[in-house]
Amino acid sequence: MEKVQCVVVGAGPAGSACALSLARKGIETVLLERGQRVGEKNVASFVLFTPVLDRLIPGFRNDAPLERPVSDHCLAYLGEKDMMQLRWRIQEHTDRGLAYTAYRSKFDAWLAGKAEEAGAELLTGVLVTDLIIENSRVAGVRIGDEELHADVVVGADGIHTVVGRAAGLVEDDPRTYLLGVKEILDLPPEVLEERFQLSPGEGICYEMVGYAVEDIMGATTLYTNRDSISLAIFGWVDQLRERGIDLHDRLERVKEHPFIASCIAGAELREYQAKIISNGGRIDFSKLYSHGVLLCGEAGGFNDYAYIGVPPGMLSGMMAAETIEGAIRKGDYSADALSTYITDLEKTGLARLLYNSRTASNYIVDHAKANMPGYLEHLVKIMGNILEDEVSYMDPEPYPYVRDFYLGIAENSVPQPLRRPIRAAMKAYSPLGSAMRKRKIRKAMR
Repeated sequence: MEKVQCVVVGAGPAGSACALSLARKGIETVLLERGQRVGEKNVASFVLFTPVLDRLIPGFRNDAPLERPVSDHCLAYLGEKDMMQLRWRIQEHTDRGLAYTAYRSKFDAWLAGKAEEAGAELLTGVLVTDLIIENSRVAGVRIGDEELHADVVVGADGIHTVVGRAAGLVEDDPRTYLLGVKEILDLPPEVLEERFQLSPGEGICYEMVGYAVEDIMGATTLYTNRDSISLAIFGWVDQLRERGIDLHDRLERVKEHPFIASCIAGAELREYQAKIISNGGRIDFSKLYSHGVLLCGEAGGFNDYAYIGVPPGMLSGMMAAETIEGAIRKGDYSADALSTYITDLEKTGLARLLYNSRTASNYIVDHAKANMPGYLEHLVKIMGNILEDEVSYMDPEPYPYVRDFYLGIAENSVPQPLRRPIRAAMKAYSPLGSAMRKRKIRKAMR
């Protein structure tokens, strides 16, 4: 019966980063991928932020399959016909290549190849169906009727992790799951650059809220690849199910928005993908490891609250390798020995990421889903009123944006007993504040 030091299940970015790190340490590692080739389960494009990859593979820009450096970033709100955006470019970030667009199919295959080059054994077309449990500890994986024993098993097998569930570390909570649907739309490079006001080879990334997904607290993303646009929308699975919403229909509505329609005019559909993703921080720290097993990547909830998963996934795989190296050195693979995983995570920003993501996730699940659509509507109305107040000179009364912000947005977060007195104070303060400001102006004018 074959046995190795470590089995890594899943050859996505987290698993390949873990296998690469283990192989460099001289640890016997087998990397298992259920697809017939690495990356075939991830056809979509993504935005890659590079600091983690710079640490893992210095000089990766020389041969990594990248599309465009992202020079411009945008946050935008879409109304039914309106659009408000904040667009920025930080040249220092562009100069050092902070972000690129890329295709997961190509990137995942490239990174798994790096793990192979370092000495990890990559096996594709291998579906792990269960874990081998001996004396209450994970001792390997089952692949159909076959077994592969290992001192440590790393679960890097995504949101539906077989490893995490079989080890009793992960339970489903559909409230933290989102469905994303994405289209890759072909456009010539020169058209992309003219349309988005980019220099040759540069890219742009949009994060948008509002139109077509505001009632499900969803989001829309748009970014440029070398010769295509990636357009995606996301919605919470529980809300989609409860309301019988077809997210593909919502994507079609987004494409009809005047701003989006102008961005994708003349584009031809290349690919379509639907994918379940998890909100970050969904697993307690104590559930990231057990006897003979660790979780990294999306299997361990290493997504931030903006649903960025590749860099934290890779870094979690690298830290899992650090933990495994220490366990092998001691010859101890118990949960107590592998609990140093948390210490290793704390050497990076990942512990903070998991905490912040869980805090955001709990807020969304417990509060924001019911209130956020109204918040956005009020916030955009306030922004519009502020703009109008700045360019209209007929009304001597300043716009009471502080009062409106509190009444429309902040009040729902205030404990119930305090709401009535604060509301009364806000209503009283607005005319008083206006009078005091007008008095100050009159005094300055004399």
